[in-house]
Amino acid sequence: GDKGNSNPDYFVGLSNPHMAVHGSFSLMVNFHAISLYIRSRGGFTLNGNQEESALQVNCFVLNDEKGSTEHDDQKRVKSLSDDYNECHGVEPKNNFPLLCHSFDDIINSFNPNDFFAIQKSLKEEGNPSLVSILSLLRLSNWDPDIFYKFRDNILSFVSSAGTRLHADLYNSTTKLWDNYFHLGNYDSGKDIAFELGRLCYGLSLFEDALNYYQISLELYGNHHITFHNSGLCHYSLSNYESAKENFGWALDMKPDYEKSKTWLQRAEKESKLDIELIPPTE
Repeated sequence: GDKGNSNPDYFVGLSNPHMAVHGSFSLMVNFHAISLYIRSRGGFTLNGNQEESALQVNCFVLNDEKGSTEHDDQKRVKSLSDDYNECHGVEPKNNFPLLCHSFDDIINSFNPNDFFAIQKSLKEEGNPSLVSILSLLRLSNWDPDIFYKFRDNILSFVSSAGTRLHADLYNSTTKLWDNYFHLGNYDSGKDIAFELGRLCYGLSLFEDALNYYQISLELYGNHHITFHNSGLCHYSLSNYESAKENFGWALDMKPDYEKSKTWLQRAEKESKLDIELIPPTE
């Protein structure tokens, strides 16, 4: 799949091709030309049925050919170019009914471009409901990138969500993380583990949140907010010594971070109370 067209009519004329600049540059793919080549080799193509689509999805199938010569290839390309819709006898794709059905069911009935359109519409809505976002995540098969785009919307609903939605959100964290593949510096701006930690904290799953914060530290390095959030988890678990340690690390990295100063004082106070409550040994 890529930007392009399968209809040869779009390539008629002398207008300049569309050029996209994105660090490098790219042009629209001529899927019709690729289809001609595939068919010249005895294969077949399945083309998407949407003309107006930012992403064209096609399927190209080649059979294993032996003894073919360049002269044979040229003759077949000419024949196919004269009449693109005409095939040599029985359509080769008729031997692959399951593939054809799957392509029609998965691509032509609802293709990736349809998904992008729904995602864009939901994002432009401004404040979509939590149920709508979860539905989009299910439709994406729990794509971490979709979660990242809607992370703030999700967190804004956590405190008011009911028990069932909390359960759905918790179940989503494992699925999202299972689908995450770390790409090093390429996605350094998308710390999925950190965001999942924030979600788990909002769901009062403090140990799960700590696990994700630890992963975030391992993948993206130390950050004062990650230490601070870890401190909040330990504080909520009544692990006041660990909380003090994490708030201290946050302040080592950012001495003027007022939130860590405040919570460090609270942790120190709770820690002293714990010590006072410990009964003396006999």
